[in-house]
Amino acid sequence: MTFLFLLPTILAILTLGGHFLRYGLYPATLIFVGFLPLLLIKERWVARTMQVVLLIAAVEWIGVLNDVTKEREMEGRSPVKSVFILGGTSAFTVLAAALYQTPRLKRRFGRGDAVTAPPTTP
Repeated sequence: MTFLFLLPTILAILTLGGHFLRYGLYPATLIFVGFLPLLLIKERWVARTMQVVLLIAAVEWIGVLNDVTKEREMEGRSPVKSVFILGGTSAFTVLAAALYQTPRLKRRFGRGDAVTAPPTTP
C-alpha cells in the first residue's frame, strides 16, 4: 500500500527525466532519475529531499509552461491545451510532494507523530 503513495513521486521524476532526455540534457536526466533509489532508504532526510526535488520539478514545469505559452502565442496558435497539460503536470508533481505529509509516508520515513508521554515527577 505504501507503494501507491510513492508511485506519484516515481511517475513525476520519470516524467521530468523524460523531459530532460528529450532535449538532450543527459546530466539533468541522470541527476533527477538518480534520486529514485533514495526511496529505498527509510530516513527522515529522504522525505525532505524528495519534497525539495519534487518542488524544483514543479517549478521547472511552470517554466516550461511559460516558454511553451509564449512560443505558441508567437506562432498564432492557442496555448490552452498546453496550459492544461503542463499545468496538470506541475500540479501532479506538487501533489506528489504533498503526499510526504500523509501519516503513511511519515511512518515510512521515520517522521511519525509518535506521541511520547510527558515525564512524570514523583
